[in-house]
Amino acid sequence: MDLTRDKVLSDDEVDRLTAFLRTRTLGAIGRVRASIQLDEVIITALLLSGLRNSEFCALTVGDTIVGTGNSAFVVRGHSGQSRTVYVPRCVSALVWQYVNDVRPRFLPPGVDPGDQMRPLLLNEHRRPYERTGLYRRVVKILTEAGLGGRASVRLLRHTYGYLAYLRTGGNLLFVQRQLGHAHPRITSVYAKLVDESYADLAERIVAGEPQAAVVERGVYAKRRPEFDCETD
Repeated sequence: MDLTRDKVLSDDEVDRLTAFLRTRTLGAIGRVRASIQLDEVIITALLLSGLRNSEFCALTVGDTIVGTGNSAFVVRGHSGQSRTVYVPRCVSALVWQYVNDVRPRFLPPGVDPGDQMRPLLLNEHRRPYERTGLYRRVVKILTEAGLGGRASVRLLRHTYGYLAYLRTGGNLLFVQRQLGHAHPRITSVYAKLVDESYADLAERIVAGEPQAAVVERGVYAKRRPEFDCETD
């Protein structure tokens, strides 16, 4: 997979997108407000979970914090296997609010709001989301946020992979399991997007006292640098 920086959102773009989602609710009421809140749930959940389009559409209410009590999504594969994708608590808070305050507006008549086996995402026509419909909605929201030329569900997934790798200090196994990659070689593409100082990384290997403390005592100047890795 050929992944370049233009295929992920920068920190500034993530901040602007988040602000855009939050400010849209100002002054909105009724079903319009409910639709805007649904937009926020969709974009935020995709951005901070890295789920594929099909995986997100397949979630039931019970696959979220509402059913499990954990800040996570339970993603069920076609072979019957499942994986747990852990998400920040802010995502689960949005999901909880959506399930309790917004989703009931979109339920078909006679459907029990407490039925956790039902699909999590419902559109304004009271039907579950399928891949094409969700993709179009994501593109529409991202375009309104000024990201039209790059708008896609994959943009959000790749952004998650990049940020997850960057902000966990390069924990490749975590990112691989979160994204559901079969092989770490696929996940390693995100490492190429992170600029790291090899000199700083080399210093982290030294066990024991931090190098800065050694320099302050003037000991470092008295030692040969190649032997400064000795430990007790």
